Amino acid sequence: MQYSDQSIISGYNFPKDDFVSISIGMTGITKDLIDLLVHKMFGLPVFFVLNAMIFGYEKQTLVSNKISFHEFLSDGAVIKVDSVDKLPIISKLTEELVCNGLNVFIFHGKGLSEQELIPPKHWGDKPLEFKNLNVEKVETFVDIEEVGFTVFTKSSLLNSPKKISHYFEGDYYLDVNNSDI
Repeated sequence: MQYSDQSIISGYNFPKDDFVSISIGMTGITKDLIDLLVHKMFGLPVFFVLNAMIFGYEKQTLVSNKISFHEFLSDGAVIKVDSVDKLPIISKLTEELVCNGLNVFIFHGKGLSEQELIPPKHWGDKPLEFKNLNVEKVETFVDIEEVGFTVFTKSSLLNSPKKISHYFEGDYYLDVNNSDI
């Protein structure tokens, strides 16, 4: 856990003065990690942005569980998670996607909508900009990857590596030699 490198911060078109950026490396996204972190760090509602549902079963899982989503491009989805029943299903899909090398974003804030969170056509273009998003509405944005995640936040509860470390269960080992804590 450490404050993010400038290259990570520059990869997103967010006001640098408003958001603190913290990188958290993981050797693996484990079962229930995302579900637990969302409950502890944010509460509901949150929005998950899946840039691709590449395996085919993701869309079927959403439909069969009666979870509404906003599709974009050919296989991306924005999902508003506003109930505790939806969160474990979406967290599991997220874990599977990131363990297969894809990114998933989580947004938390006031007054957000699915249409605002549609990413650009070319996800890999940097800096990544959500053109329809009023960033004033965003309190915290999380970029989840296979190797960990990056938290961009305005929240005083999450704005340092030391504060954010309190949200992890005791099963996680903190490498203090490679951390800002």
